[in-house]
Amino acid sequence: MVKQLQKAAKIIQTNLVIFLLLSIILGVAFGWANPAAAKGLKSYTTLTLFIMLYPMMIGLRIEEVGKAMMNLKLISLSMLFNFVLSPLLAALLAYLFLRDRPDFAVGLILTGTVPCAGMVAGWTGYAKGNVALSLVIVALSLLVSIVMIPVWMPILAGVYVQIDALAMFKQILLAVVVPLILGDLTRRAIFRLWGKKGFMEVKPILPGVSMLGMYIIVFISMALEANNVLHNPQYFLIILIPLTFFYAVLFSGSVLFSRWAKFTYEDMVAFAYGTAGKNISIALALATIFFGPLTVLVLALKPIIQISFMAIFLRLAPGLQKWFAPAPYHHAVTAKGVE
Repeated sequence: MVKQLQKAAKIIQTNLVIFLLLSIILGVAFGWANPAAAKGLKSYTTLTLFIMLYPMMIGLRIEEVGKAMMNLKLISLSMLFNFVLSPLLAALLAYLFLRDRPDFAVGLILTGTVPCAGMVAGWTGYAKGNVALSLVIVALSLLVSIVMIPVWMPILAGVYVQIDALAMFKQILLAVVVPLILGDLTRRAIFRLWGKKGFMEVKPILPGVSMLGMYIIVFISMALEANNVLHNPQYFLIILIPLTFFYAVLFSGSVLFSRWAKFTYEDMVAFAYGTAGKNISIALALATIFFGPLTVLVLALKPIIQISFMAIFLRLAPGLQKWFAPAPYHHAVTAKGVE
């Protein structure tokens, strides 16, 4: 049974772009054919958000944040990129490309404001980067985002839509912190009951469950906005252009900065993925709660661009090695003890 679930989760993960496109198409088709039934789907949003966020939190180890002090300079720079430069870049591109489309502008700004996702550790490993460092960036970014998202969104997106910073902060506590606490308790319970071996069997299933929730959220949002999307197919091009610029600047900027700062190749990979690999689930959750389906559409299309750039970077990474210093025998943050 566990093996079957692992296989199913792997299929859901490895075909993310295909399933997202299917969710958009099926959601629009359902909303067009059954508009009344589509409105009824909105009542399932809260449950679906929990299905999306809770499994993601089970695999996250917040105690990794304690290792940040061992490489304070690099961690601090990653936070600067994630929570200062990235939101400002998104706001600039939103103004240049989307100032007449407030729903889309908010989606782009939200993309730049959320933290990096747990999947960046996997991509960092594929590129032979510093996986332990990426885990620290992921854990710390999540904690910092609880404060920084409610700070930035009213400032940067408040020019397009009205945003209640306090309400957003409270909702982030519910949408992120509660699943985070429950996820941590669940992980500890699994370790106590079945040990590390049992957890390692369950762990590969978790991202698939989380992504399943994400596909359902996209389906519901597209069903609610079906007529608008059908009558405006140009929306897709309008969204994809600034998203492409956003990721192109983030990836190239992080690599050039890493070169200037004399990072090792391994640390550069963790830094680049930790800067550009934005958390799709949290962005979708906030878009669903606070904004309209057209903002959700931006977040639904975002993974297509993000995954493409992450894959391109993976292909280019070996050629970048000669431009960076080799790693010392011991990293400032080691992989020892990381699950």
